[in-house]
Amino acid sequence: MYFKYPELLYALFLLVIPVLVHLFQLRKFRTTEFTNVKFLKKAVLQTRKSSRLKKFLILCTRLLLLACLIIAFAQPYFPPASGEVSEVKNVIYLDNSYSMQAKGSKGILLRRSIQDLLENVPEEETLSLFTNEEEFRDISRAFLRERLQNINYSSTQLPWDIIRLKAQNLFGSGDGQKNFIAISDFQHIGDSVSPVAGDVSTFLVQLEPERNYNITVDTAFVSSRSVDEIVLNVGISVSGEINEDVSIGLYDQNRLLARKTIELEENLKGKASFSFASRALPFGKISVDDNSLQFDNQLYFSINEAPPVKVIVIGDKEAGFLERIYSAPEFSMQIFPEDNVDFNQLAQANLVIINELNRIPFSLVTNLKQLIEEQVFLVVIPGEDINLLEYNTLFQNLGLPSFTAKTGEEKLITEIVFEHPLYRDVFNERVTNFEYPRVQSSYAVNQQVSGILRYENGEPFLFEQKNIFAFTAPLQRANSNFKGAPLIVPTFYNIGNLAISPPDLYYSLGVPQEINIQANLQKDEILNLSSPETNYIPQQQSFQNKVRLFLEGLPEKEGHYRVLQDSTSLRALSFNIDRKESQPVSSDLAEQERVKIFSSVPEVFSQIKSANEVDSLWKWFVIFALIFLITEMLILKFLK
Repeated sequence: MYFKYPELLYALFLLVIPVLVHLFQLRKFRTTEFTNVKFLKKAVLQTRKSSRLKKFLILCTRLLLLACLIIAFAQPYFPPASGEVSEVKNVIYLDNSYSMQAKGSKGILLRRSIQDLLENVPEEETLSLFTNEEEFRDISRAFLRERLQNINYSSTQLPWDIIRLKAQNLFGSGDGQKNFIAISDFQHIGDSVSPVAGDVSTFLVQLEPERNYNITVDTAFVSSRSVDEIVLNVGISVSGEINEDVSIGLYDQNRLLARKTIELEENLKGKASFSFASRALPFGKISVDDNSLQFDNQLYFSINEAPPVKVIVIGDKEAGFLERIYSAPEFSMQIFPEDNVDFNQLAQANLVIINELNRIPFSLVTNLKQLIEEQVFLVVIPGEDINLLEYNTLFQNLGLPSFTAKTGEEKLITEIVFEHPLYRDVFNERVTNFEYPRVQSSYAVNQQVSGILRYENGEPFLFEQKNIFAFTAPLQRANSNFKGAPLIVPTFYNIGNLAISPPDLYYSLGVPQEINIQANLQKDEILNLSSPETNYIPQQQSFQNKVRLFLEGLPEKEGHYRVLQDSTSLRALSFNIDRKESQPVSSDLAEQERVKIFSSVPEVFSQIKSANEVDSLWKWFVIFALIFLITEMLILKFLK
């Protein structure tokens, strides 16, 4: 037995005082003489013995009464089963990932957990709590209620190692009993669960949905796009058992454009194609009906109006084929003679073509180097009689291999790298028996280069490096028939398309992104990312003809966002929650040393309460004191 205030036990020495008073009391029997006491002796003896017994019993009851009161004020107790009484510190991890959106037997897992915490945390207790994104240290129940009611779902799922480290940091180095409570479905972290280091008791509350069934809109991509029509392919997946087809709809904001029914394949996956008029669809949405997880029932996407690719051609020698390829509305092309280049227009280009110049002045080399650093595409077509020193100065500044002396040997262009982005979608099958283009003269390079188009001896006719495409031979008709070959159009057309690659239909939240936006910003101008609910100013880097946005952690919510320059909308961007938690995973947790598993929050707090419950005895001693007081009163009244 232990005492909360053991120093009060010194008051027991005061019990000596009533004992001394009893032993040395001054009251004595007075003798009363009587004529004949012969018949009263026996009665006198009996009365004296009875008086002594009565006083002794009263003394005992009073001593016991006072002793019980003193011990009651010292507050005796038996220690809890967990050991000596010490300060208890609780740290709680509440998983608010999107898999906690599933429905359990008592409602949505996350909301039910919040309600259970508010009902079971003691009123006077302070604790620390953290989620996948937020952390609250040493908060009261009132503050806990306020914060928990504002918790939203997170696209981030912390790994267990990070959870353990956060818990250890919140416990600190103090003494006392430490309890760590992790509330989660443990969908992707169950296999890595281990106890928190140190003398920490780990309690796992594993929540389970009622059914492992879910429909997910996985992907969407444009399979083909022409002047008149866009074909959008959509893929879905299903987990669990389903005996019916899935209905899926295509929306422009909230306006339904089309609806289809998808027949699932054996692997529980399905796909659908939507065809619609070729136009911008900046606020598109794919949606399915599903009563399980809600976050993956919609897929937001944006098809923006594609701006024309700005093509600058330096050199007007036989440039008619470029005018035919780079025509409006997809391209906007300007041709400048080699001695009259508008460098202001050059700075706005997406694609620059050096068209058979014999000389390249150093001022042009400097401007081209700056453009390449801003990821502008460059095509170099050498002239018939080039200045090797000036060309190699350009190549050295751009990190390209140098040209060597010109050779007059005729060569056939026989090899095509079909896997390269220029030709990946051009051929239905690999062609080997086409009419080979030829060149009469060419320039060799001073190191081995992997060409996109190669001569029959393996040397490159066209090679690419760092967004720079370089031909090794002039294309004028006197030297080559490549301009009349079928390859000329897909080669230059696809280079133009690569120069301003279309933005992705959508991006994933929580994943670092670098997005290029065509814009000309004045000094101190910035771009904003805006939606009807919120507005962000992302980290950004401005170039002469574009702005690069760096998105990490922003935005925080899925949906459509406009990229604004002041009040002008430049482009729409769509963001979706990552689908990694869409497939329900059942994790079987195993109890370990200092790790206990429960199925609900109330069970954990009941266990902690019983383990820390102190068996207080002061009430019993108060009851005993009352009993002795009543006993004394009865003795005084009835014992004669």
